[in-house]
Amino acid sequence: MANPPKVPIAETNPVPASVQDQITLALLANGGIPRIQAAFRQRLDKAGWSENLRNYVTGLFRSGECTTFFEAMEKVKEMVGLEGRDGFEGELVVPRSVGEEVAGV
Repeated sequence: MANPPKVPIAETNPVPASVQDQITLALLANGGIPRIQAAFRQRLDKAGWSENLRNYVTGLFRSGECTTFFEAMEKVKEMVGLEGRDGFEGELVVPRSVGEEVAGV
């Protein structure tokens, strides 16, 4: 299988909304979104991130720090971040290599 083309991240020239809509519709039409989700999940599992998340959430409930799903979700959102992004060093760091592998960067 040929390597997919590399798509540069547009930080200074954002993609117009109409193009974003076209991309989203194409992904929905051909099942691309579930395939991307599965690829991310597989890479996160391989990196041990999913187990770290599970252990973190279990600890929140066992310690009494959280008693509801919504409380735990808020804590998780505060602690999740991409490795190396703006100095992020939370407990639930998503390895940069995971995103790069899936995106083909």
